[in-house]
Amino acid sequence: MYLSFNYRDLSTASLRYLSSRQALADIANFRTEIAKKRGLSKNKWVTFGNSYGGSLAVWSRIKYPNLFAAAVSSSAPIQAKLNFYEYNEVVGRILSTHNSECSKAVKEAFAILGQMLKRPKYNSKVEKDFMLCEPIKINSSKDTAFLTENMIHIIYFFVHKQINKLMRGEPDELNIDNLCDNMTDASLGSPYDRFTKIVHLFLKSKHKDCLSASYSDEVEGLSNSSLDNLHIKYERQWFYQCCTEFGFFKTTDSKNQLFSGTPLRYFLQICSDVFGPEFSRDLVARGVKTTNKYYGGFNVNGSKIIFSNGSNDPWHRLGITKDISEDLPAVFIKGEGHCADVLEQNDTDSAELIQAREKIFQILQEWLKQ
Repeated sequence: MYLSFNYRDLSTASLRYLSSRQALADIANFRTEIAKKRGLSKNKWVTFGNSYGGSLAVWSRIKYPNLFAAAVSSSAPIQAKLNFYEYNEVVGRILSTHNSECSKAVKEAFAILGQMLKRPKYNSKVEKDFMLCEPIKINSSKDTAFLTENMIHIIYFFVHKQINKLMRGEPDELNIDNLCDNMTDASLGSPYDRFTKIVHLFLKSKHKDCLSASYSDEVEGLSNSSLDNLHIKYERQWFYQCCTEFGFFKTTDSKNQLFSGTPLRYFLQICSDVFGPEFSRDLVARGVKTTNKYYGGFNVNGSKIIFSNGSNDPWHRLGITKDISEDLPAVFIKGEGHCADVLEQNDTDSAELIQAREKIFQILQEWLKQ
């Protein structure tokens, strides 16, 4: 069987084989060949997937309806989007719903940090306060944006730990309650001071000595095209697909969110610095437009596809959350996070989650009887 993988390296030239279309061709080829070898050609095949795998499950049914009888997707982005600022809006909404004073403090902390990063005289203070691994380069917008992105990811971690069941096993203290207890404690100082405590807690819990602030180091890591498992940076492959097909850049380009400092141009610059100057804004935008035209985006043209999403999963903003038709139902799960329905049942599962799993099973069972 042919697989979309180049065994030599992960150079930009080799990565041209890495695309969702090639993945679908591989999935179709796998189904055809295994069906022949195992005598399963008359059986009904169903694609299942979550997150990007859920997108592939949906598109497999759309593009190869003769091979797959149905599809079940969980937390699947269906619409490619260059500027995915909505992601941060959902994170802000989750935090505000949990504790409005906490979200205000986080927003103020990032506003203060943003102003400080614009003034080189504060660089040494920021380096000390946040335990940075290296000095901030003077007048380097790339370094300050990269540092800000890392700070935002720390907030993601505390928020998602509360509602993302995929994060089981992470340190217990990294949760939304602990975040808000610190961010609303005026005795710790200003919101900026309180946020430094959050970063220290994160670093200690993750057994890290410092927080990276080097854009050049990040680009160097993403540019590593070796297949040496000791040094490979797995984000390179996914980031390549974001720069060629999907976008999905989690920017701060909207007023309705807590964060600032990581505009779309920052992510587009990474595309260019990692994969080559030909990866311009126009090329990336054209790739996103082509993806939506090829698959249909929100205008799903197909049947017997189940779309499951959680209201507390930021990715639901690019998914299907309302029934399109009887054969294209949506299962929208209140209060749940990313891919919650595909995980093993747990005693702490909400009634909404349990009902969602049962609904998915019942719909699929009825389709397969037809």
